[in-house]
Amino acid sequence: METLRNCRDFRRTVENGGREILETIIVYRLPNHSGTKRIGISVTKRMGNSVERNRIKRRIREAIRLNASFLPTGEDIVVVARPESRAATFERIVRDIRRIREGKVVEITDKQSAGTTNDGGY
Repeated sequence: METLRNCRDFRRTVENGGREILETIIVYRLPNHSGTKRIGISVTKRMGNSVERNRIKRRIREAIRLNASFLPTGEDIVVVARPESRAATFERIVRDIRRIREGKVVEITDKQSAGTTNDGGY
C-alpha cells in the first residue's frame, strides 16, 4: 500500500473519483493503472489545531492499517475527515473504513450536503 503525497494526485482523485459519504469520513475513489492501492488522508484546518488534526489522522491511519488487506487494489483513495470524526470512537472510524471495502454508501439529503464542498479542502 502506497501513500498519496502530492496535491495533484489528491486533486485528481477528488475531482474525478466517485464519492462515498460515511458517518465520520468522506471517501473519494479513482481507479489507477498501477494495480496498487494508494491512500491519502486529509483533515482540514476547520477540524481544530494541529494536535487535534494529527490525532484524527493517526486514528484514521491506524483504522486503514488494520483493514488494509481488505481494501480494493488498483485504486487511489482519498479519505477526508468529517467533523463527526473528532468525537467518534475508534471503533466507529474502523467501521467506516470497513464500509469502504463493502462499497456501502450512506445517502444524504440535499439539505445535509448544502454546507459541504466537493474540493476536499484543497
